[in-house]
Amino acid sequence: MAWEYAEKISHSWLLQFLKLDIKKPIAMFILEHHRGNGTEFAILEKGSYNISFRMKYQNYAIVIRLSQPGAVFFPEEKVVNEVAIMRFLTDQTSIPVPFVLYSGTKKKSPLELSPFIMIEYIEHETNMYDALNTSGCPKKERGILDPNINDVALELLYG
Repeated sequence: MAWEYAEKISHSWLLQFLKLDIKKPIAMFILEHHRGNGTEFAILEKGSYNISFRMKYQNYAIVIRLSQPGAVFFPEEKVVNEVAIMRFLTDQTSIPVPFVLYSGTKKKSPLELSPFIMIEYIEHETNMYDALNTSGCPKKERGILDPNINDVALELLYG
């Protein structure tokens, strides 16, 4: 019962992003906190726990990731922990991690939608989900770690 209610909240929250009057304030929020001439704004991806938007500029891009209510039970905590982990990885490893430009609570977010992280976008050919997922597993289903992944692939991803 609680899980069904959470899924209903999550689904209805996501539907609002089809409306221009929701997307425009998000784009303006990015421009307010990262000035420049944005050339394109669009939904980047909807994950299991977030929805991401990308603002493209001439030579770079900025992403804002909003935690998805219903999919995340403690969204404020989640964002604080993610920012801490990203900063730790940047300081302590050579793993390319997007630079955190700004993060905040639901109250600080555009239209008070959700806690958020605003990061630099890193161009990439693949992502960890696709690289580690069992081939043929549909993206709509929860990923399954590929049991046949080899050490060379893991070293490339984590090394």
